[in-house]
Amino acid sequence: MNNLSTKPSLFKVLTIISLCLYLILAISAPAFASIHKYPEAGDRVMFRSVQSLRDTDEKAWQVVLYKRVKSGVVNSFNLRLVGFPGIEMQHPVPLKFAAGNREIGTAKDIWNESGLPINVGEYDVKSIITKLDSNRHLRLNFPVKNQKETELLVPPFAVREWRLLLDRN
Repeated sequence: MNNLSTKPSLFKVLTIISLCLYLILAISAPAFASIHKYPEAGDRVMFRSVQSLRDTDEKAWQVVLYKRVKSGVVNSFNLRLVGFPGIEMQHPVPLKFAAGNREIGTAKDIWNESGLPINVGEYDVKSIITKLDSNRHLRLNFPVKNQKETELLVPPFAVREWRLLLDRN
């Protein structure tokens, strides 16, 4: 009869391996499933992070941070804000970034270059994203037609993901 009790060394090895795997999985940093890699033409690749967030007025926004890399060099690093139908963003107006009370800077509105609908904003954030030195929440401010300035809060888990996206190649 072949059972594990007759082979104590095999049982010990399997127990140790199982325990090690459990510990590795239990203490590992969580995976960020919303960072995706998309092959494009030739040796160009796009990496993107997608979040669904709400502004301070409880309106939903899709927030897409993406970068394009060609031959290991980052060509662009953009943030796309998608408001739902009925929202009209004002263009061209820079997007303001702040962390707590600290202003980080503004990102250039590149919507005119993109051909996107009026409920979408497109911003060049390459210079801003490199200034993020912690996972502290962010405030994004931008104008929407017939409304006061809109404030979108980006939670720490999303900021962490954005910082991880900066390092992906």
